[in-house]
Formats: sequence, structure tokens, C-alpha cells
Amino acid sequence: MAQKVAIVTKQLPWMKLREKVLTDDATVLGLTTRDFANRNVGTGNAVKIGEGINGIIITFFGIATDQTTAFKWRLYGYRAGIREPILAPAQLIAYGTGNLGDVAVVKHPISGAAVTAYYADYLTITAQSWLKTVAVYDIGGASGEIARIVFDGMGISHLLCELTDCNAGTANETDELEAIYTGG
Repeated sequence: MAQKVAIVTKQLPWMKLREKVLTDDATVLGLTTRDFANRNVGTGNAVKIGEGINGIIITFFGIATDQTTAFKWRLYGYRAGIREPILAPAQLIAYGTGNLGDVAVVKHPISGAAVTAYYADYLTITAQSWLKTVAVYDIGGASGEIARIVFDGMGISHLLCELTDCNAGTANETDELEAIYTGG
């Protein structure tokens, strides 16, 4: 008699990568701030990636003052040390730019609270430094679709996202930018 085999894909909700960023992060991680304990002040916290998550999907949303509202993003990964909370130095995954588009965020994807914001519909990768390809899934600005960054986390334990060019009130820059992720 043939055995039945069920293939199960873990269904994960969107999770917080960065809370509202109102002003640019202080600076990108430097030579002396790669260690987890000494990371830049004002850069936000690294988020612990759940056990068994390798494929990572990231998107952004915020308040757009016009359709040219832009921002810059930079991703780093940390590997767990032999004993946590010791983490290996930050490894650059990729960095690039983005624009918010037309797809409205009516309810916050994590809290469910009513919001007035827009998802990114355009993302680019300026450079990447990862052992596997980091890809952007985006069919172009003004597409009416949500753009995403997708990559294989290759066993990282923490993810850090730096955001710049997202100063509230500055012309052509995104206000109150947030980053969320999911994976499988």
C-alpha cells in the first residue's frame, strides 16, 4: 500500500524588521561597529530570525508626500556565536534604493491598526556581498504592485536593516519608513 506524504510549507506572518524611522540612521556600520555589541547607536536593533527560516522576504512602507518619495536601505546579517548573546561580526548582505508607490497600507500588517501609508513599488540593488544572489521582485514603478527583496539567509541568526534618505518633512524623501519581513 502506498504511503501518503504531506509536504508542509510553514506559513509565517509579516514581522517587524524596523519600526518607524523618522530620520536617517546615524551612519552605516563601520570597521569598529561590526561587532553586535558595538553596533551604531541610532541604527535600530537587529532582529532575531526564527529557527528554520532560510528564505527571507523584505518589503517597506511609509508615508509618501509624492510619487518620487525615495529612501535607501542596507542589510546586514549576524551569525550566532558558540554561546549567545555573542554574535559574529555583521556581514553586508546588500544595499540599494527604493520608492513608495500606489498600493495603500490600510491596516498595519503587524498591529492591524488603521494607518495611511504606501508600500514600496520600486526597489533596486546597488551592490551585494552575499554567497547567494539577493534578488528584487518588482515589475517597475507605478506598477500597482509591492516590490520585495528576497534572499537565502544561509543560517543567519539576526538581521539588521539601516535606512537613510527617509527624513520626515524633507522634499522627495519618505516619511515614517518601516521595514517588515517574512520567510520560510
